[in-house]
Amino acid sequence: MTGLAPRSTPLRLALVVIGVFVLFLAAGLTVAYATLRGTLTEETAGRLEQIVSEIAVIPEAEERIERVRELAAAADPERLLISYAAEGMSAGNVAAPRFDGYGSFGGDDLGRGGERAERYAGWSGTVGGGRLTVLVGQEALAELNAIFAAILGLSVVPATLLTSAIGLVAARRAGARVDAIRTTLGRLRVGDLAARVPPGRAGAPDLDEIAADLDRMAEARQAATEALRQVSSDIAHDLRTPIQRVAVLLERLSETLPDGEAAALADRARDATAGVIETFRVLLQIAQLEGGQGRGLLGPVDLGALLRDITEVYTPAAEESGHAIDLRIEDPVPVLGDRTLLSRLVANLVENALKHTPGGRIALALRGTELTVRDEGPGIPEAEHAAVLRRLYRRESSRTTPGSGLGLALVKAVTDLHGAELALSDAGPGLKVTVRLQAHAA
Repeated sequence: MTGLAPRSTPLRLALVVIGVFVLFLAAGLTVAYATLRGTLTEETAGRLEQIVSEIAVIPEAEERIERVRELAAAADPERLLISYAAEGMSAGNVAAPRFDGYGSFGGDDLGRGGERAERYAGWSGTVGGGRLTVLVGQEALAELNAIFAAILGLSVVPATLLTSAIGLVAARRAGARVDAIRTTLGRLRVGDLAARVPPGRAGAPDLDEIAADLDRMAEARQAATEALRQVSSDIAHDLRTPIQRVAVLLERLSETLPDGEAAALADRARDATAGVIETFRVLLQIAQLEGGQGRGLLGPVDLGALLRDITEVYTPAAEESGHAIDLRIEDPVPVLGDRTLLSRLVANLVENALKHTPGGRIALALRGTELTVRDEGPGIPEAEHAAVLRRLYRRESSRTTPGSGLGLALVKAVTDLHGAELALSDAGPGLKVTVRLQAHAA
């Protein structure tokens, strides 16, 4: 993925950072709000007690009425509501609700729904034989709520969104870098030793160092593999000629010996030498293909016609061994390739199926540019799919059968030269080999 998987480390780290930022921001704002609200509440309670004490210390009822009248006339109803009634007299600017002690009221409770003050803190009780009610507006608390709502909407939310965006972008870049490293590792694992991690953007020096180390490791492995491949090619090339001479000498020896045990031994030695020569020939061909020889000569190939020819050639031998070859072609498309090499690829797959399948059906299918060869044999365990594509690898169950372990290695070399995809899978029962070739651009 180029992006972020839900369980990816960069995404989880980004979410942790964002979560910590939001948590600390929310905690700071909560503490600030609680502190300011507590201070304003204490100031409101202090003013309420001050007014009640001021009225309570006045000795005469008439004087209390007069003082309440003065306070009510000078007060902003949004900040102060007061009333006092005693000895048939009353004064004030509100018909206060009947209650005792401290209380809290909304504007609607007092018939003042249109007032800005959302709530009033009040006290009502007996003072000098009369009832005093004092309500102090909590407009400052309403303003505090509005201020913190503005902070939340204009500062906290944008900051959180911006931090989240920055974190996700950084996580996406780190995730893309991790994906590039993982993709390169995957290519190296399947044998593409030329795979390298592409350059990344600045901002992830630790991942860049890991990528550089991976590239250096890949370069060293590629150099060692190329050296080993060259040595193998040189050995095969240098030994083929003397072994061919030995084969000629054994041929002459076999012709001169009379029938008997010595002649039989000479024939067996000649056949074994022929097998060694064929092994060297295939090794050289694989080395040439891996070196890119013939890549510039690729052209359009009618794969459907090629499969018909291969089927016609191998059907008699298949029938003699108790096999049946089925061919199915759907919507064939000309592919980019070399007909001789592709013929060798298909022939190797068919021969491999005939060799390792006791009997049954061998199915060849072509759909577009996708070729599949399926048999009904014992198959190959998934853990060995990559190994059987290596040169000279033979499974334990195949060591008693003729062969050199180069058939599928040659198939892989041909597919690599053609830029095709090669995949082995379980046919249930048997082995299914899929080759996806490139369409020839007209």
